[in-house]
Amino acid sequence: MQKQTFIYQLKPTRPAMVDTPTEAEISVISNHFEYLKNLLDHDQLILAGRTEGAEFGIVIFEAIDENAAKTIMEHDPAILNHVMTGELFPYRLALWRRH
Repeated sequence: MQKQTFIYQLKPTRPAMVDTPTEAEISVISNHFEYLKNLLDHDQLILAGRTEGAEFGIVIFEAIDENAAKTIMEHDPAILNHVMTGELFPYRLALWRRH
């Protein structure tokens, strides 16, 4: 079965977290980063990043179907621990720079 591409948008549940994170938030964000690195290591993650002001972040990745994509998003530690909210969208890559 061919993989599909999805994107999820992340938004902090506490906007001040960007400038004044708690120790708990720092720990969760560290786990979130490790989770994304694991997706990258398993060739699921295409890219991830955030806006300069950290108003939101995006994760573009591949999954077999929307249910699998939702599971991946919901297992992100930032979402599991309610540090960020996530919204999932099917996504189609059209153009990208290749090296």
